[in-house]
Amino acid sequence: MPKITILPQGASAEVEPGLTLLQAGEKAGVEMEAGCFNCSCGTCVAEVVRGMDNLGAPTAEELDVLDQWNKDPEKYRLTCCVKLLSGEVVLKQAH
Repeated sequence: MPKITILPQGASAEVEPGLTLLQAGEKAGVEMEAGCFNCSCGTCVAEVVRGMDNLGAPTAEELDVLDQWNKDPEKYRLTCCVKLLSGEVVLKQAH
């Protein structure tokens, strides 16, 4: 099963594949910031410390929002729309 860890809290949980990072974070017991829930506002941006290859590919919409926030898509993702597919992902909340 995929696993998520949220920093700086260090909270982690094993979750079913296909959950968004936001949903997985909530399963780990972390209240994560989000606004629009549809990959358009950028308030849910988080740094992927480890496990980027375990996430779904970014959409054009997500890339546009990350660009507006001047966030490198190689290091940051929007937790409301990115799905955790497998393995372990470690996130650091950006806000």
